[in-house]
Parts: sequence; C-alpha cells; structure tokens
Amino acid sequence: MTDTASPQASRRHALSVGALGFGALSLGTAALAGLGGGLGAGSAQAATAKGFDLGNKADFLTAIQKMRGALDERICMGYVKGLYYGVVDAKIRPLYGVLGGTFSRYKKLPDGNFEGRTFEVAYFTDWNTGQLLETFDNPYTGEKVTVPQTRMGPSTVLITAEGVEAAGAAARGLQFTHRFLPARVVNNDVWIVEETMVGTPPEFKGPRFAYNEVTTYQTTLTELNDAKLKQTATHVHFNGIVSWRPWLKMGDRPGHLLGNATGRRLEKMTDYPKEYQEWTQKYHPDVWADPGAILSGKDG
Repeated sequence: MTDTASPQASRRHALSVGALGFGALSLGTAALAGLGGGLGAGSAQAATAKGFDLGNKADFLTAIQKMRGALDERICMGYVKGLYYGVVDAKIRPLYGVLGGTFSRYKKLPDGNFEGRTFEVAYFTDWNTGQLLETFDNPYTGEKVTVPQTRMGPSTVLITAEGVEAAGAAARGLQFTHRFLPARVVNNDVWIVEETMVGTPPEFKGPRFAYNEVTTYQTTLTELNDAKLKQTATHVHFNGIVSWRPWLKMGDRPGHLLGNATGRRLEKMTDYPKEYQEWTQKYHPDVWADPGAILSGKDG
C-alpha cells in the first residue's frame, strides 16, 4: 500500500509497487527486469492442458497478463483488503487495516510484451471497526499521529515473462528487483507468485527504507485456455514486509510492518467493496468519474 504523506519522495515512489499489481497492489515503479520465472525445466509443475503450456515463455506471459491485467486495452481493476501488524523482536502486534484498489490499462507491443499504465488509491482503516482512519494512536510510542490520504501514480510499466520493468525507480535512486515464480498447477487450479523488492541503496543519504511484497494470483486452467476470455476471474493474496511508515513517527525504533491482505480482480467500478466506493467518490471524485483519464495523464 502506498503513502503519499512521507517527507521522503523516494519512499513514496518505492511504495507505489504495492500490492495488486498491486500489489498490487499496484501498482508500479521498477528499474530492472526480474529473474526468469515459469520457463524451462524449472517449471515442470506448470503442466500442459489443452495446448496451453505454462512452461512456454509466450504462454506463461499470456497467463500472467490474463491473471493480473488483460490481453486487450480495457481498464483493469482490483482490490485487496487486509491488516497490518507491527513486528518487534519477532512478536506481532495488530495495528490497522488497509483497503487498496488499483487501476491499470495495457497494450501489447510488437515484441509480445505488454506496456501498462497503473495507479493506486488506498485507505488505512481501524483494525476493529473497518472505519477510515484520520488519526491513529501508535501503541509503540503512545503518540496520536495523523493518517495520510493515499494515492500513487499513474506510472508506466513493462510486463515480460521474466518480470516487471519501469524507468521510474532508477531515476529516483531506488534499488528494485522483481520476478514471477514458476506457475503452480493442481488439477484445474493455477497459482502464479510475484516477488517485489524495493529499497534505498547503501549510499542513500537519509532514512533507510525497504519494501518487500509477495503477491499470489489464482485462477483456473479452464479460464486460461478459453481464448474468448481476455482476462480471468483472479483471486489475489498479498503479503508485505515494509519499513515503518514515516507517518507512524517511529524514529529509529527497531522493527517493521507485516501486511496481509486478500482480494480479487474486478470487472467494473461497482464491484469494489461498498466502503471503497463511498470513500473514493468522496475523496477522489476524479478517480470515480473517469479512471481512464488519469491513466492517460502524466506520471504521478
């Protein structure tokens, strides 16, 4: 999930790789191609069904794009809803909830890869009630802190079978790695996992920051093999390990955040959770009115 209230611009942009696609957010900045995933002998689990071979580079990229985006140029949407914990001395402590949504649009390039535009709007919520947080009582410091509004992008990304690439991270002085792991297939179920790691380099002058995300996408071989479907009904599971968010005002205290969330890809705006619709109409009316216009705009 992203944080637009940080005093460090590099931190804000690092977080934009979050979950759905995120992370999805997500949702994205990248500097380098990821490591090979889902290709060759290492993908024996991927199997072949009805001519769709997840061990084949082109088929694997098609699966990735159908599961986390679309093969055509429609606006793609999705969300995750979950919780964040504080972790100190290997002990977790419940902190707050999160509800994040992503918007993206892709086009296929002559070389077979996909170029996309993506942005994210996310909200931090009360752990118990699910209501939108404006302030938060930090249990580690005893301080009441202001919770920021959260919006990142749009950003341009390149989707390949090896991973996600974008120019933004390098320009902002961030280290970035991304890869797709080989597909897992059990009967008719297919899972593809992506790993995202973003951080400040050793020579960075300022507070150190790290963002690590593991997102799992799940669909079926039936939908992947259906040539009429340009995107699949995909379920999403997000896990993140992140440095303390600046707005928590943790200073140099040891520890980090642990995020866990679930969600799915959507077909239309009214498929978002009811509270997401309400908050987005109120705080980001331009998103609700025309996300396509934002995707066509300048980088955020």
